[in-house]
Amino acid sequence: MPSSSLQATSTRRREFWAGVRQELPLQLGVAPFGLVFGVLGIASGLSPLQTILLSSIIFGGASQVVFVQLWGAGVPAPVVGASVSVINLRHALYSASIAPYLRSLPLVWRVPLAYLLTDEAYAVTIHRLRNEPPSPHQHYHLFGTGMTLWVCWQITTVTGVMFGATIP
Repeated sequence: MPSSSLQATSTRRREFWAGVRQELPLQLGVAPFGLVFGVLGIASGLSPLQTILLSSIIFGGASQVVFVQLWGAGVPAPVVGASVSVINLRHALYSASIAPYLRSLPLVWRVPLAYLLTDEAYAVTIHRLRNEPPSPHQHYHLFGTGMTLWVCWQITTVTGVMFGATIP
């Protein structure tokens, strides 16, 4: 393997793991909300599978909680959808702020990174993008922060679904 290829791999790994390390402390605050969402999903009448899938599809804590509360109260689907959309509008601001740093990436990278761009991932990654030297692999930092949060959120949602009845 050529030396430049090894350096690129090393830089990608370094960026990814820096994102993971910087995101990990935030999981102490995220984990309880994932548990609560798992419990609320079941309490709102969703099945365990629906709750888990919703957690993966929407992947936005506040909007997920609003979704299950409105859904459980029998609010019409268009109102639920509109409410969740309004709550998630802040992600458009995050995207606009981060776009200059990631604009050159191909769509195959921009789509998953947009999905992983949560409040916590944005806060950690924008700091890296603004305060550290640019790198052709800096998007791996956002990938690391986003995946850390996604994995924690999914695990805690499943835990809330499975053990929600035993949590007071």
